[in-house]
Amino acid sequence: MTDDRVSRLVEEARRLRWSRRKVLKRAAALGLSAPAISMVLAACGGDDPAATTAPAPAPATTPTAGAATTPAPAETPDVEEPTATTAAPVGGGGIINIPTTLGDSGIGNPILTSNIQMIEYYVFNRLMIYNDEGTLVPELAADWTFSDDNLTLTITLNEATWHDGEAFTADDVIFTFDTIAAETTETGKRSNLRVAGEFVTWAKVDDYTITITSPEAFAPLLFQLNQIPIIPEHLLSGSADINTDEFNRSPIGTGSYMLEEWASDQFMRFVPYENHFRGRARNDGLTVFFYADTEVSSAALDAGTIDMMFTPPELQPRYEGNPNFKLYNYVYFTPITLSFNHKHPILQDITVRRAIGMAIDKVALTESVTRGRGTIANNQFANSGPLDRYNDYDNVEPIPFDVAGANAMLDEAGYAAGSDGIRVAPDGTRFEFDVITYSGFEEYQNGQVIIQEMLREIGMEVTPQVVEYTTLEGMWADPNDPPENRALELEEWPHPFEFDPDLFNELHSDSLPPGLNYMWFEDDEVDRLIEVGRTTTDPDERVAVYKELDVRRSETLPTLPLYNAVDGWVASTALQGVADTPYYRRYVLTSAQDWSK
Repeated sequence: MTDDRVSRLVEEARRLRWSRRKVLKRAAALGLSAPAISMVLAACGGDDPAATTAPAPAPATTPTAGAATTPAPAETPDVEEPTATTAAPVGGGGIINIPTTLGDSGIGNPILTSNIQMIEYYVFNRLMIYNDEGTLVPELAADWTFSDDNLTLTITLNEATWHDGEAFTADDVIFTFDTIAAETTETGKRSNLRVAGEFVTWAKVDDYTITITSPEAFAPLLFQLNQIPIIPEHLLSGSADINTDEFNRSPIGTGSYMLEEWASDQFMRFVPYENHFRGRARNDGLTVFFYADTEVSSAALDAGTIDMMFTPPELQPRYEGNPNFKLYNYVYFTPITLSFNHKHPILQDITVRRAIGMAIDKVALTESVTRGRGTIANNQFANSGPLDRYNDYDNVEPIPFDVAGANAMLDEAGYAAGSDGIRVAPDGTRFEFDVITYSGFEEYQNGQVIIQEMLREIGMEVTPQVVEYTTLEGMWADPNDPPENRALELEEWPHPFEFDPDLFNELHSDSLPPGLNYMWFEDDEVDRLIEVGRTTTDPDERVAVYKELDVRRSETLPTLPLYNAVDGWVASTALQGVADTPYYRRYVLTSAQDWSK
């Protein structure tokens, strides 16, 4: 079928003298693979004057195992799309084109649930942020100091302006915190302002000074503040409903870029903010294209349409040793996991969760999905990077791969196999589970199929489901989402940020949906250790607390660590100013202003 589509497309493109951009869009609409798209482009010739300014292909839906898919339209309407530019405009740094496979939620307010990550980082600033060396550095904050008892943080602010020319002041910070704290605001950032279940208190001292006071010493306070973009009080204080305000589609921040154009599900065009307090970006703008998956992104990268992209293991060999590209590898900071929905009546049984762990051959799984690049995971954080020291390698006992032992354990617990070989609980509930993940990652989808086969060996019927990331975010935030919808989830949960081990947001019982503990895990001892870890300021003592938490996690199994992924970004060698850093995952969001072509 693919050969027929390729030949028909080539014939039609030649006959109608399509431009390269038209060929790319049509190929993507037909759902062709990256190699097939490359064949089409080669067959159509390379003398097209549009070749150096080809737009991104329109998003296409890629069928995946167990996933409900939507057919691609027969034709994508032409729109005035931004183009990759090799000859830079006046600013001299060129326009940088990058993709995202996380979908278009339509939400541009950075404090709201499901906001678009690129807008959050490019259009807005935080008080402080981590640089490419893992060091916390000032952004809207000029500096900060703690009181002697570590309870009060005083922050002096930089002088900055919003994109509409209004001055940034302490009122904007206070308004942002007040808005996050309001129960009517649909946000996942409320826990960033809480300590031991209580909100910290914040106050304005003058136009460029604020104080934040905690009820007790709070080690990750600066880390928590680094996750909160600041929004404009003068534009949103009078909003009837901040969750639906027009600001969502026309966000105005203090960031290095202004959002100039937003074509839903197609692209976002950002231009430098000339008056940014840290200086103008080196480039002349960014264009972010919405793609269905990394295969489509890869075809666009090969065609010169985009300049860099996230590169999962299965695509990395394509660029290794290629003189036109550079691959930047990094280990993802937390393991890829199979997580259990603890509202599910069967999965509440630790025996079932442990049996699942015993049935999964991590060696075979890791070798297959990471193309031999990953390493087996048994602990709460990756075995490299800034969080490695919090893993307890001495006292966490790896779950053995033992299918016979898993079956014997389930038999003893009273989960007998039915006539079709699928186990049944005493109440008659069959061992039928959906394993869900988000689209755009072949690695995860391959893992779903492998886990499906492995769990069949212990009498479990597992069905892979793949949904858009924005859809999954909505399920996470819905307290009434049935546990059967997400019985098992294959992704990276729970995780902190790269630089602090605090797991409150995703593992503490105070963070249940609409918070980020979306797998509904609750354990009093885990809660206690998380709280102690948050209030222990001595670095060595804090390491000991999180090692204890690692052991307790391995005993209660909120999730099953599978492997440590070696991810990467690949960039065209035409792109300058890109650093080789172990913190590359966030670097592409925080340092785009330093790039040029």
